[in-house]
Amino acid sequence: MPLVRIDIMEGRPPEKIRELHGRVAALVAEILDTPIERVRTYITQFPPEGWGIGGVPADVARADEVAARRAATAERASS
Repeated sequence: MPLVRIDIMEGRPPEKIRELHGRVAALVAEILDTPIERVRTYITQFPPEGWGIGGVPADVARADEVAARRAATAERASS
């Protein structure tokens, strides 16, 4: 049973997370020639301040990207 773990910065819409699960599972099943039902995916989302990029927290190093994701998340929540 293949298990694929993906760690990403939080803030992506739920539909993108669902798509990531599906597409990664399909690719692993194809490459390993195993039924997709046997493939497991595990996606962990971390807050930007929990990531370090070159010794700098991601909420600082990628401030514009983090702000854009937070705004998009807030917009989805208000819709």
